[in-house]
Amino acid sequence: MTEALVRSICAEFDVEIVPANVFPMPGQTRAVATMCRILRKHGEGHFRLVMTTLAETKDNQGLIDEHSLGAVSDLVRACPEWVEKRTSEWLEWWDKLPLGWIMYSVSHLRGVSQQRHALAGAIYHRLWVMAQESMTGKGATDKLRKRVGEANTLERRIELGRRLIKIKADLPHGHFGPWVRDKSGLSPATAHNYMRLAREADQQERAAA
Repeated sequence: MTEALVRSICAEFDVEIVPANVFPMPGQTRAVATMCRILRKHGEGHFRLVMTTLAETKDNQGLIDEHSLGAVSDLVRACPEWVEKRTSEWLEWWDKLPLGWIMYSVSHLRGVSQQRHALAGAIYHRLWVMAQESMTGKGATDKLRKRVGEANTLERRIELGRRLIKIKADLPHGHFGPWVRDKSGLSPATAHNYMRLAREADQQERAAA
């Protein structure tokens, strides 16, 4: 039952689970056992947050392995203020995070330090710096200008995000990514961002109801 739910959730995020003897390509993972442990230990809501953090942020879908899953799970539990109250910023930080480079650098500690813990620590440092910059107003002027410039288009982006979510639901598994690249005129990162905005808007509407 746990593995079936893991596979179902992965399909929602367009992440394919491949056999352990297959080297995963972007959009694939072989860490199903780790996913099942996270789901059993922390529940479906937590597991979905972990998958959102890795699968819906820029260039990170190809880095879903046992170490990154474990590190993200630790950080989601350790940083509830960021995850729950600053969700958009949390995902923006992960968009900027050079996760592949961090994972590579941490791999040099293999055999000396547990990869999951070393990775979590290295990522946390980067996230903490970005969080402090945001709170102290560094770059706030540029961010404000950006938000003002986007104010008139936010509703449009949410609307497009809802349409993309519906199209994804209607397409066979694995067809949405190619459709975005070939048919939508959007980059995959932009499409996922619009879908993220739509989900957040829908969550806020349900909470207010």
